[in-house]
Amino acid sequence: MWWHYPSAAIAAACFSLVARSAQAESPNPPAALSEVTAAPPAGESEVTRIATGKGFIFHPSEPQAGKFRFAIGGLYDAVDPAVMYGMDLRVPRLTMDARLGLGSGWSLKGHLDTMVVTNEILLGGAYGWHSGRWSLEGALSAGVLLGKLEQFAFNAIFIAPQYRPEVTIGYEIADGVSVSLRGAVLFAGPERAQVGDIWGGFDNANVFLGHTETILVENTTTRGSVWYFGFGTQTTRAYYQLWLLFPDSPGLYTYARVMGGYEF
Repeated sequence: MWWHYPSAAIAAACFSLVARSAQAESPNPPAALSEVTAAPPAGESEVTRIATGKGFIFHPSEPQAGKFRFAIGGLYDAVDPAVMYGMDLRVPRLTMDARLGLGSGWSLKGHLDTMVVTNEILLGGAYGWHSGRWSLEGALSAGVLLGKLEQFAFNAIFIAPQYRPEVTIGYEIADGVSVSLRGAVLFAGPERAQVGDIWGGFDNANVFLGHTETILVENTTTRGSVWYFGFGTQTTRAYYQLWLLFPDSPGLYTYARVMGGYEF
């Protein structure tokens, strides 16, 4: 049987030559493993991925149904002390915002801000749309403006329903970073107040409470959360800021507003 070994060696050599020849002539040789795994295929941007997934709090979004986003932060209104009877001590407001995706571009939004003496609670709906780096969102909210003071010999309560339509234009300035311009109109009324045991309305009440324009920047993190900051101007009736001092003032005042926070 010894003569079979040279035949086997010759067959193996022939097979090796044929295989090398076929690989050299192949128009699509197999790529190296490093070439296959080096770079993932290009896809949508991080801003678009979040806006159409869990959604942002402020940037126009089209969150998936059931996706929820919550944010906590603060805002500060730089009101001229001359307007506030010389008071130059302003307390920042604690803010909480939430968005729940309903699907097909719709979402449910909620907002709360408080500085104890004055509280604002809003709940409403929004519809978002985007094309490339640009996006647009319209929202309508309703809620209550509530004030209460039982210290410093005061026993007073202020309450008024509030309505707020707003429009937001968004733009993706970099991968993972968006900027939004938001404009809102504030309506409130009828206003009611209690001092001691006496309830009454405001003599110079006006349904138009004011308007606000804000620029907001939102920056995503590797974990999918977002931190934000913004600034703008707000023009409102005096009693929106401190209802106890200006229950009957019909005047409108403009002041700066800054804010910041974190979205989970």
